[in-house]
Amino acid sequence: MNQPDPVPRDFGWRYIGWLIWTNAVTILMVIQGVFATLALASDMFSHNTVRIYMVASAVLSAVIAQIKRNSPPAPPPTKDPTK
Repeated sequence: MNQPDPVPRDFGWRYIGWLIWTNAVTILMVIQGVFATLALASDMFSHNTVRIYMVASAVLSAVIAQIKRNSPPAPPPTKDPTK
């Protein structure tokens, strides 16, 4: 009968930013895996360049994970019902 709306009430840049931040480590690791696979398979870059990228990405992931551990993301943004 009354189906809930699948799109959040306040769908916008704040919601997209929140969604990216809550999944930042996963997104970064997927990008790292895809890049490393493509770079090593096609020999686009030297192995040293790929190693530097992998180490930098792993360090960035650890930093993001630590920040998120100390301050977990808030619930999704909502629209003010009075507006």
